[in-house]
Amino acid sequence: MVGKKRRSGAALAYNSPRKKLKLSSNNRTQSVVQNRDAVGVRSGERGREEEDFPRGGHGVLTALEKKVIREQATQDTLFNERGAERDAPEENEHTVKSKKRKSAAATTTGSQGSRKRVDTLSPKSLVAGVLVLGAVQEIRDFDVSVSLPGNMCGTVTIGNVSDLLTKEVLDDMVEKEETEDEENKVCPLPALRRVFFPGQLVVCCVLGEGEGGEGRRKGSRGVHLTVNPHIVNSHLSSRDIVEGMVLSGWVKSLEDHGYIVDFGVANKVGFLLKKNAKEFVKTCCRGRKLRCGQVVRCKVLSDVDTRSVPVSVEPGVVGGALVGGDSLVQLHALQPGLLVNTAMKEVALNGVVVTFLGGFEGSVGLRHLPSFNSPPESLPPKKKVKGRLLWVDVERKKIGVTLQRALVEGRSFTFQGVEFGDVFEDSEIIKVFPDSALLLRLTSDLTGFAPLPMVYDERRDKLDKKHQLGTRHHCRVIQFNLIDGTAIVSLQPSILSQRYLRYSDISAGDLLDATVQRHGGFGMILTIQGNIRGLCPSTHISDRVLRDPQRKLQPGKTVKCRVLHVAAEEKRVLLTCKKSLLQLTDEEILSEYTQAVAGRVFKGVVSQISNHGFTVFFFNNVMGYVPKSEMVGEGGGRFPIPSTVVRPGQVVECRVLTCEPGTKRLRLSQRLDSEATPDVAPEDQLRPGMRVRGEVAGVAADGVTLRCRENGEFGFLPVTHLSDYPSLCAGKLSQHQQSLAAAVREGGCYELDDVVVVCGRQSTRPALLSLKPSLIQSLAHGWVENHSQLKCDQLLTGFIRKVMSYGCFVEFPHNLSALAPTKYLQDQFTSDPSLVYSEGQTVFAKVLEVSEDKKRFLVSLKPSDVRQGSGCEGEREEERRRRLGERLEGFLAERQALMASSRTLSPGTVISGKVMSVEEGEVKVELKEGLLGKATTHTATGVEVKVGKEVECAVLEVEDDVVRVSLNPAVVEACRKRREGEDGRKEVSEEGRRKSSGDPETDLQAGQSLVATVELMAPHYLLVALNTLSGAVLAYAATDSGQLEVLKASYNHIRIGQKVNTAVHSPASELSGERSGPPIVVVTGTRVRNSKEPRGAHSKPSYMSVQTGDIINVIVKGVKTAFLSVKYHLWQGRVHCCLATDNPRQGHTPFAEVHPGDVIKARVVGIRKKEIKRLGSKKGAAITTLELTTKESLLDPAVELKTAELLRSKFSQGSELVGFVHEVDERGLFVHLSPKTQGHVPLMLAHHDLSVLRNLRRHFAEGEAVKCAVVSGSKKSQPVLSLIGHVSTPTVGSAVECLVSETTPLGLIVSVPWWAGFGRVDITDVADEYTEDPLEVFREMREGVRCCVVRVCGDQMDLSLRPSRVSAHPVGDSPDREITSLEELPEGSIVRGYVKAVTAVGVFVRLGRRLDGRVQIRHLADGFVKNFKEKFTVGQLVKAKVLSVDVSKSQIELSLRLSHTDPAAAKRERRRADKERARREEEERKMDSDGGSPDSYSSDEEEEQDEGDEEGESEEGEEEAKPTLQLSGCDGFVWERGDKEEERDGSGHNEEEEEAEKEVVSSKKSRRQKKAALKAEEDQLYQAERAQLEETRAPENVEDYERLLLSRPNSSALWVQYMAFLLQTAEVDKARAVGQKALQSISFREEEEKLNVWVALLNLENLYGSQESLMTIFQSALQQNEPLDVYRRLTSIYQDSNKTNLAEQLYQTMTRQFRSELSVWTEFGQFLMRRGKLEAARRLLQRCLKTLPLKQQHVEAISKFAQCEFRYGDAGRGGTMFESLVTSYPRRTDMWSVYVDMLVKSKQTSQAREVLERAVHLKLSAKKMKLMFKRYLEFERQYGSPAGVEAVKDKARTYVETKLAQQGPS
Repeated sequence: MVGKKRRSGAALAYNSPRKKLKLSSNNRTQSVVQNRDAVGVRSGERGREEEDFPRGGHGVLTALEKKVIREQATQDTLFNERGAERDAPEENEHTVKSKKRKSAAATTTGSQGSRKRVDTLSPKSLVAGVLVLGAVQEIRDFDVSVSLPGNMCGTVTIGNVSDLLTKEVLDDMVEKEETEDEENKVCPLPALRRVFFPGQLVVCCVLGEGEGGEGRRKGSRGVHLTVNPHIVNSHLSSRDIVEGMVLSGWVKSLEDHGYIVDFGVANKVGFLLKKNAKEFVKTCCRGRKLRCGQVVRCKVLSDVDTRSVPVSVEPGVVGGALVGGDSLVQLHALQPGLLVNTAMKEVALNGVVVTFLGGFEGSVGLRHLPSFNSPPESLPPKKKVKGRLLWVDVERKKIGVTLQRALVEGRSFTFQGVEFGDVFEDSEIIKVFPDSALLLRLTSDLTGFAPLPMVYDERRDKLDKKHQLGTRHHCRVIQFNLIDGTAIVSLQPSILSQRYLRYSDISAGDLLDATVQRHGGFGMILTIQGNIRGLCPSTHISDRVLRDPQRKLQPGKTVKCRVLHVAAEEKRVLLTCKKSLLQLTDEEILSEYTQAVAGRVFKGVVSQISNHGFTVFFFNNVMGYVPKSEMVGEGGGRFPIPSTVVRPGQVVECRVLTCEPGTKRLRLSQRLDSEATPDVAPEDQLRPGMRVRGEVAGVAADGVTLRCRENGEFGFLPVTHLSDYPSLCAGKLSQHQQSLAAAVREGGCYELDDVVVVCGRQSTRPALLSLKPSLIQSLAHGWVENHSQLKCDQLLTGFIRKVMSYGCFVEFPHNLSALAPTKYLQDQFTSDPSLVYSEGQTVFAKVLEVSEDKKRFLVSLKPSDVRQGSGCEGEREEERRRRLGERLEGFLAERQALMASSRTLSPGTVISGKVMSVEEGEVKVELKEGLLGKATTHTATGVEVKVGKEVECAVLEVEDDVVRVSLNPAVVEACRKRREGEDGRKEVSEEGRRKSSGDPETDLQAGQSLVATVELMAPHYLLVALNTLSGAVLAYAATDSGQLEVLKASYNHIRIGQKVNTAVHSPASELSGERSGPPIVVVTGTRVRNSKEPRGAHSKPSYMSVQTGDIINVIVKGVKTAFLSVKYHLWQGRVHCCLATDNPRQGHTPFAEVHPGDVIKARVVGIRKKEIKRLGSKKGAAITTLELTTKESLLDPAVELKTAELLRSKFSQGSELVGFVHEVDERGLFVHLSPKTQGHVPLMLAHHDLSVLRNLRRHFAEGEAVKCAVVSGSKKSQPVLSLIGHVSTPTVGSAVECLVSETTPLGLIVSVPWWAGFGRVDITDVADEYTEDPLEVFREMREGVRCCVVRVCGDQMDLSLRPSRVSAHPVGDSPDREITSLEELPEGSIVRGYVKAVTAVGVFVRLGRRLDGRVQIRHLADGFVKNFKEKFTVGQLVKAKVLSVDVSKSQIELSLRLSHTDPAAAKRERRRADKERARREEEERKMDSDGGSPDSYSSDEEEEQDEGDEEGESEEGEEEAKPTLQLSGCDGFVWERGDKEEERDGSGHNEEEEEAEKEVVSSKKSRRQKKAALKAEEDQLYQAERAQLEETRAPENVEDYERLLLSRPNSSALWVQYMAFLLQTAEVDKARAVGQKALQSISFREEEEKLNVWVALLNLENLYGSQESLMTIFQSALQQNEPLDVYRRLTSIYQDSNKTNLAEQLYQTMTRQFRSELSVWTEFGQFLMRRGKLEAARRLLQRCLKTLPLKQQHVEAISKFAQCEFRYGDAGRGGTMFESLVTSYPRRTDMWSVYVDMLVKSKQTSQAREVLERAVHLKLSAKKMKLMFKRYLEFERQYGSPAGVEAVKDKARTYVETKLAQQGPS
């Protein structure tokens, strides 16, 4: 089945040539078949693909051919009366002759002889292109069987349903091609049972004939069909779809209120409301929603001339959709399934001819008459009878109709009481077709049809005499035809005697023969009988695993098998070929739960294995479970590891313990004898807290099985419960195993005492036992039995049950379990709990929270919370020391007992060795016994260590294969003396030792306080050297870490070599059965200071042997541009570039010849300490870094170091220094002068050549040496440097060379030498004579200009480009003279200027530097100006007249009236207007005389009226243009800052306005003019009132905003506009208040709206507030919104306001806070790339790859950074990065596409072609190769030549042919 599906998929993908179809000779039929043969191919893009990659098979019609066919079809009619009359005699004559030849004895009358035969559907007439109504008969996995008229059957494959299902099939093929292991990954296909239902009526299009396949009767001629609406409706157009029409469509998408249905017709889709599909979903889809891709028959509810029409799929609506006789329907629009009114026209021999829809004729066969038994003559003539179109052949113009009741009602036939496989023993032949078939009467209302191949087993051409009319025979139903209403029967003896004809005939446990069909990754497909197939999984092919089952079981071989399970409805059979199961008898087969009686033994197959047991699979889906306690391990041991005992697929024999048929629970046991677990009464079972003694029944890898002496119950002692310390558990398990083996050899038994029961017996596991001393000790205080006894802050003893990513589950006695979240595991934060705790580890827990209802509680394992351990809260210091000492003493005793036999070395032993190697912080020593010794740097102090030197070592600790030793001579000597003293004390009597209270030599006493030095840190203790009077003594030291296992975080405050305070617990520990081992002490403090040392001396650790001035050899770890990263033993260090060499070469980097791994000599200049606070800890960790120098002059020890001068250089103005470039950006260079001093080189002081200044990054590299001169600066501020030598400070009037940085609408921003800020050139200072666009020549950035300094104020400088200023040449009288003060503007003078701003109150004109004039609206022109804002633009040159100058208020009133600026031109304009007015008045008189409309009036009067209105409007107060807020649709809010020099003028009416009002002369108006004026006034009032009511009117004052906000309080845009309005009036505080009010008013559900307001507040504070206020708003926004969104908005604000340093700092914070977010790293990298910090961005990529956890993110990160390299950096480097990506991930076609796009954008077309050529030769899936070929073709079309296009097409054809050849014939 799967192989068949693949072949179908391949045919769909490449349209491989199929078998030739039997086509009609008509040319138009061929064209229809050609059009419909391209299954799933759409127009548009699909058509373009077919043109690019031609498919096999048929050709493509041209547009001209289609047009000719369409016109010819339109002209044709269905039945031409003349043609019918002409053709009828010939047809009738031929019919009569043929009848006479076939049957001479036929009893036909004369009238019958003249009858003709109607056209019926037969295999010969069923040609490609015919539309036929079918009924779904059977639904299989990959195809659907459809009943067709004429007792025929067709097949619809899964690829011929709809375009969506076809796409899913192709995707499935692609996934299977990409899947390397088919056993582990199964790609599910679309379920056809979700698309079709049995009995569904479907409209099909015939594709061609095929052989009989699965589910089709033997010898039948199968028909390939398609139900794809794109093919079925291919002859329809959008105009053919009318109201009431029923047609097929497929569900394209699911919407909120319905479905989109695609008819396959261009520009027309259907919309199906959910209410119009309720009944269909309920009855046909079993209550499930319609699936996308499902084909449905729809009725068009209304004729809507739109792209979407409403439809319905309800069965009653679709089935009763009657097409009326008045409907104008053409032949090509007729479809099978249409319901019409018919009238009988003529009776034929084999049916009747009916007419419908006015002129169409249809044929009705005998089987499709209303009653099969009634003759055709019984049909009343000319009576309207409902009929349904059965098939339509448009090419031959023939139509079939059915009058059967079931089909007319819109449903298929149902066969009640008759099932598939039923046998009829007395069926009568009622009709004989000698050459083809038999017709039999099975029941009174059921007819059977037997084709000739289904009558005899052997092949015959005719029926014999045995099967005559009226004879009776046995037959068996093998199929049903749901269209004709007949049962397909077989009379073959082999079929009648066949046992398995249907899936329901097979039962679980049956033994049968089957034939191997094929093999797959999932198993073997077997054919049982006929069309019944079964699957034998891979695990059931044999009892043993076969490496190559295909070789032994080849296709066609017959094998014995047994049925495991049958799913008749799904038609699936599961088989097994295991011999052990084939040999079972019927009594030994377990196929029902009721057969599972306790004690019976059955065989089954292991299916699943878990940690606590395994599942056994029997027959008929009967499954049982074998718990771990009932398993039999190696040697008969109990409780083994399940995976070591059984394997999946293994046949096992099990005994039934219990069975519950109702719940289908079956409990089994592998123990078949009496050794099974005994049944113990509940009151006698082991209970938690009991101390028992038991016999060891077995020892496995995971624990010990114990049989209790008291009741014989088995218990399990896990390996982790053998000790409190996990490191000792494995040794104790080995010890028990050896003891058990020894006891068995001696014939005895091995028992364990004092074992405590932790948890009682459960259904799936035995009683849990433990030997943990801590649990046994806690039993004395009582165990908590249930949740009600738990209290907060209670201390409990338990063990780790499971470690998860979010915490640890802790189990306590009585089956109580709690969760310890990650944040409560230790005092320092840990991201991986598995690094801290392990399963089975003993822990002390503190109860945090208890939930009795949910039976849950939380605990804390933090050492700070459980510091008291298992002691009480009021524990004294002495008791605490005693408890810690006893705990360590117990651990040492347990370890000594395990290692007594194998241990040859003990702590304190002196042994000789040879130094093998000296590495960073560690010395390796080869000991004489062949062991490896390791010593740290501290323990090797005081002795010269060289490779090959013989040394003496003192043993500190013995690990698995490594011995920790000390080379310190003092420790070695102390250990030697102690060993010698022990040898001498062996002669002392027992009584003398009893009298001695301490060690005779060291004289240690219990409780004595001593200072010790840490020599070794072990997981459970410290090894320290005690400072005694007689020397150093090694001792074990216990620390209070809270838990038994010392957490790594507990050692944060302890270092090797550090001095600690200790108290003696025991003068000697147990060693070899005697108390002769090292003493045991308890650490009481970690900070020790000698009274003679000055305060602060303790801050320097004792192990820090490096001091300032030391000359050391360091190893280079990394080479950076600014420093070398080095390492010296355990310490990190750096060599700054300023301390690298005495004579740096200018233009070269000091580290060019240094590489990682080099060893260099350096001198310590200083020691830097930095405290880093860690999350969850109040105290930080100190990190020490060495500051080094490699200067030759300082490597002499005699030279005195001046650390302060080296680290911070001294400078003065005018001095010259050598620096190293740190960073290059658009502002200039940043240079390192010393490790702690950095200077800035402004852009203009970097070089003399302007071409260099335009691209500094190309001429200056980071890290290179440059010679600088100090221009200015101090110790507190950053010095300003110059690379062009000393410069003089420009003064007012001096000329300087500048560089244009930016152009604004009103001037230029330029870079000035040595100036920290920017210079500004006003638009009026660009030239002596004004032009229309004076800034056009400066549009290009980085343009060098010569300027004159005009004014210096703070960090701002005003410059001028006027030649009169720069060259000091005076300019005579000019209208564009330089105006510097108001006194230079007399009233009435004419001046020119540039428009600065256009506001609602007028226009502001720039007259000179910091001089602006105002033009009121009434002074803009002599007449009324409508939409004056569109007439003026910023920067426009205008000519104005000075009306007034108010020096006290610094106000200038201007006029742009033409009469003021040019009276002559105004007079000419006035004359022209008068002439125009006269002409209009003349026209009005003519209209009056002709009866014109009284509402018309002169345009001049209208202008005067509008002027009066405008004067009234000009009385409003003007407002100054202030900064405004704008709402951006993409990136939030963007702020625009207005010019700061715009001034506010609140004056209203002035004297000139009043005089202008008095000049208005009232003239006498006519009646028409008065009416017009009255109407205009009414219209004006109406418009004003309407504007007040309009919601879309822009608010103009505070009241408007408040009113709008009452109706729209959640609109962030309105709140922000309100804030911007307040900012225009310079009300910054009020704007802040409005923003805060907005946050309170907007609903909490509107998160996006609130975020917009927060961003507006951030913008406001960024422009008008301080950095502190901005940070306050920022922190508040973080608490109320998603932090990442707020961070991103603030970075955008910083970048927009050119605060790049702040943006970079914020990005650094984001990479720490959101380190797992890929977008944060890529955005930061793009930001750095845009600023030119290429090296920083590349270093960021390395950090990103180390931080991101997923490899998928690594690929995306490298791709993003490579794209940035192409855009902003080095394209070659970006190409290299992409090459590494496509090499490592060749299947990532998206990486190939992006790589090609980047190459094309960088104009590297040849390289892009090479990349595409490599891509199309990869071995990828069909889908991906198709995408790559399309990409290659598009590239060649755009950038290549026609020859290149053809070459790509040839490659594509070659690939398709190769792929088809590999797949074989379809």
